[in-house]
Amino acid sequence: MSRRNERCILSQCAPTLSGVKIGSLVKAVKGVCNAAIDLLTSLSHMDVGTKILRSSETFDLYLVYRINGLTEQLQNPEISAFLDEMGYPKERDLNSTLGFLSERMSADIQHEIGVFLGYPLCDVKGFIENEGKHYKALGIWKVYGDVENSLRLFNEIKRARAESLKQFDAGHSLMSIVAA
Repeated sequence: MSRRNERCILSQCAPTLSGVKIGSLVKAVKGVCNAAIDLLTSLSHMDVGTKILRSSETFDLYLVYRINGLTEQLQNPEISAFLDEMGYPKERDLNSTLGFLSERMSADIQHEIGVFLGYPLCDVKGFIENEGKHYKALGIWKVYGDVENSLRLFNEIKRARAESLKQFDAGHSLMSIVAA
């Protein structure tokens, strides 16, 4: 496996692998990133799950997530009610919910993806209601709610990514970074 490909994957999902976020999206070019994706797929014993959300001839779009964190997120009454409004099945087990998300994503990006990535619900709803306009702040996502909290989260995410890449560039493996 190429360290360049591992670094690319780590850059995209370091905040999730370090536990700062519950989910990250990884766009993996077919035939190029297979070994790195296989490594991520093998980490379920370390609370890391993967799900293909969208597939094309040239790439796969994966959700890399913290299994326990996402399970907990889906059990949150506000998140659950929001997903009900979006047409998700009432049964909130992780596999069926991710399967439904994948079905919806096969046609086009669905903006409720934000709750699977750990974005604040008010920001996800605000984005949908405002069609991406009229936001209060812009960072990793568009902020419609608590700007101060979101800016703090943006900094934590950037810090996690930078620290993970620093460790990787110092010679640590992707596996050892996830284990830490």
